[in-house]
Amino acid sequence: MGKRKILIPLMIFLVLVFGCQLVLDLCQVPKFIFPKPSLVLEAFLDNWVWLAIHLRVTLYEAVIGFLLGALLGVLLALIYLFFTSLEQVIMPLAIAVRNVPFVAIAPLLFIFLGYGPTAKIVIVIMVTFFPVMANLTAGFHSVSRNLEERFVIYQASRWKIFYKLQLPTAIPYLVAGLEIGISSAVIAAIVGELLGTTQGLGFVILQSVSQFRIPLLLAAVVVTTVASIFLTQLTKEVNQRVFRTWLEY
Repeated sequence: MGKRKILIPLMIFLVLVFGCQLVLDLCQVPKFIFPKPSLVLEAFLDNWVWLAIHLRVTLYEAVIGFLLGALLGVLLALIYLFFTSLEQVIMPLAIAVRNVPFVAIAPLLFIFLGYGPTAKIVIVIMVTFFPVMANLTAGFHSVSRNLEERFVIYQASRWKIFYKLQLPTAIPYLVAGLEIGISSAVIAAIVGELLGTTQGLGFVILQSVSQFRIPLLLAAVVVTTVASIFLTQLTKEVNQRVFRTWLEY
């Protein structure tokens, strides 16, 4: 079953690539409009070292930003749960931060944090913390009222209610939030790089566009897509191992 999950998407991808190559050959589409997959592969092979160097920077920004964003999301969800008086403050503030346009705050981030990875990490945090917080909060609120009342009747402590009832119920929601967050992390890092940088795949994209190197541009896009898929699958595997007990609950 595991091999089929890999082979079927791979076969579909190869069919689409060969089909695209054939159509572009038959229609004689100029490479500056849409390059053939063979030209994209050639650009990748000619520049793979350069791409790998900048990919490392983007992955660093995405992973560190995601981990910090996930931690922030979990902390906010716990505060939201245990300090109900702050409920009317946390969620509106989180929504406001999540929806701040990057274009508007990017200049401020670059002024205070520079054009290095730190500003992009902050952007990734802003993108990834909210799905974790929102999903975990929804998980805490999905607890059955009947079960919660039974715990109260048997005089269970607040910690026992949390650990034995609320946390197991919320873990699947947390897992979903983590997977949503990591799927956006690489894109958020690249968006931050596009707004101003000298490193990362966003820099490669900017350079490719300015020099009209469309095959290299598409090669960078493919590398970005593969990196995002890899991180998403890795997160799923880690979630299955770390939260196995709760996911089977």
